[in-house]
Amino acid sequence: MKHAALWINDDVEREIVRLEKGVDALKGRISEARSSARGEAITAAQVRAVLRARRAREALISRELFADAAWDMLLELYASSLSQHSVSTTELTLASAVPATTALRWIDKLEDLGLLNRYPDRLDGRRVWVEISADGEERMRSCFEAIRSELSRNW
Repeated sequence: MKHAALWINDDVEREIVRLEKGVDALKGRISEARSSARGEAITAAQVRAVLRARRAREALISRELFADAAWDMLLELYASSLSQHSVSTTELTLASAVPATTALRWIDKLEDLGLLNRYPDRLDGRRVWVEISADGEERMRSCFEAIRSELSRNW
């Protein structure tokens, strides 16, 4: 009888050791997944760094070669969304680095494509707010993930 109890205790102990190892392995995988998820999140600072790099390129080479108002607007709206900052039409026009009439045409086009939304300011009827749409935000996130993936593979 005593031998049977020892055998059961040994089996229970082995099972406990096996479960503890499994739990430790699972904790490691969860920790890696959390770290990976934190590392994959795009930040407003990263998006703004792309905007600064674009301005540096324009200054060093030529602004007229790199006019891309729609991309600049999407970058500004995406960075603003990530930092939870509201953007007025005027601010977005300035961020586009093109004349106001050209910027407004691009805002219309981006809205028609479903990449941004406009809504009036409830406190100031003269101001209109612009935000990236859910679809626009998802597309920008995917774009930045693709850029990051390519750079990390080939840099």
